[in-house]
Amino acid sequence: MLEATRLSRMADLSHFIRFLGDRNVSKVQDVESGDVAAYVQHLESAGYSVETCEQRFISLSKFFSWHLKNHPSGRNEVARSHPVHNIHVRHESVCLDCAVVDSSTPKERGSNVKGVCVERNSRLSKWRVVDFEMSLTASAANTRSAYRRDIELFAEWKMDSDFPDVSVAELSQISKQDLREYLSELHERGATSRTIARRIASLRRYFNWAIRQGLRDDDPTVGMHTPSIRGRLPRPLDEKTAVALVSTEGEDEPQWQRARDRAVLEILYGSGLRVSEVCALTLQSVDAKRAVLRVMGKGSKERLVPMNDHANNAVKRWLTMRNEVASGESGAALFLSARGKPISRRDVARLLDAAGKRIGLPAGTHPHALRHSFATHLMDNGADTRSIQELLGHSDASTTQRYTHVSKERLKTAYANTHPRA
Repeated sequence: MLEATRLSRMADLSHFIRFLGDRNVSKVQDVESGDVAAYVQHLESAGYSVETCEQRFISLSKFFSWHLKNHPSGRNEVARSHPVHNIHVRHESVCLDCAVVDSSTPKERGSNVKGVCVERNSRLSKWRVVDFEMSLTASAANTRSAYRRDIELFAEWKMDSDFPDVSVAELSQISKQDLREYLSELHERGATSRTIARRIASLRRYFNWAIRQGLRDDDPTVGMHTPSIRGRLPRPLDEKTAVALVSTEGEDEPQWQRARDRAVLEILYGSGLRVSEVCALTLQSVDAKRAVLRVMGKGSKERLVPMNDHANNAVKRWLTMRNEVASGESGAALFLSARGKPISRRDVARLLDAAGKRIGLPAGTHPHALRHSFATHLMDNGADTRSIQELLGHSDASTTQRYTHVSKERLKTAYANTHPRA
């Protein structure tokens, strides 16, 4: 995945270089703030999504920071300035309109994950991505958002390919050959079979919708092969590492943050919640006397999940300090950020990264690894599959069966490492 991200960022820089070519700028040292500002304006006026504009802007900022550090001006040369400094994208990443949907409130089917932002919804208007997203009434909010983003990325790839005449990219003009080239480039960038399969599924839904809307007469995805997806076994942490990870606290952090982070980590591992479920917990979700959490899972399915003593005590401790950061934007959210807003997935990822560094976890980890660890450790210690399925909120028993395979693999490894005849 890191390699795929690196190649994607290289593609961002390649597009910027092509833009500079039209401005007769051939050397990195000659790039000025005006060039970067013109590029950002080009992306925004062409209708690139706000996410893509921000990502490419960040890629440029990181590149020039790296270049200035590793290729400083010589003694007799004029000192170079950072060309991205003091340049801003039109749509702010902290847009209040995009964030109006309270993360502590379960998102109903047919709702929008990011709220209604006029600027965001004005982008890629020719591709009708907003109408497409809103048509997916039978899908969960996160699924709708993912389908929309997949179509945005395809449309932007087409616009990149047609540069500098980005107006050529039209929904009605997309051919099978365009799709083949797009999927081929995804493969070259290191996209997994799972990612490519999802992009194809999104494109199929999109072009079927376009035909129903009279925007196209044919479906270019007909006959397109979907790559087979190899089942991935979960990669849990061992018990010792998992316990160390959720027990560590940042000595330099304020007491409220130490309490919050400890409670979040204890719930992720002790109750096996998804990170989205942790972010959506409210004050009413907690029943400290019975030591249970009322969790709203995928598909708006509610379940009761027990808390162990460590998690229950950590939550009680956090609740005594929650008012220190609570604000008018807190609502009933259980966990809050430093600004008093409901905690986000990114906040959880950051606090987990910090915990990993404190215990010296070399490769880091991610929130879902604690959920994997929760299920695997239950399986290792004799819990039955049906009970684990209910605790995890899986609608399909085959999803839970993965942990049976993981447990068997761990048993094989232990046998191979310890038995004298292995």
